[in-house]
Amino acid sequence: MLYTAKCYWPGVTEDELRMATARAREDRAGHNVSYRGALYLPGDELVLCLFDAPSREAVKQSSERAGMPCERVIETVWIEPRGEGGDAACES
Repeated sequence: MLYTAKCYWPGVTEDELRMATARAREDRAGHNVSYRGALYLPGDELVLCLFDAPSREAVKQSSERAGMPCERVIETVWIEPRGEGGDAACES
């Protein structure tokens, strides 16, 4: 299952985030948890981290072991754009 860890993280720098994401990627304590990447929104002091995991609790534990202040874990659905123009319904 795909989850997003919502991390409100005031003052985090891009370098600090890169170090935390490296720890998340290398975390072997979380069984069947795979870190997929993050969206960093510096203006909102927010990081959204994507994980494949069996449960919300597994994501929270993995995130926190990596040093990411996870305040919420959200079930997530990834939707790929269709073709080069994106979703046909959104074209003008």
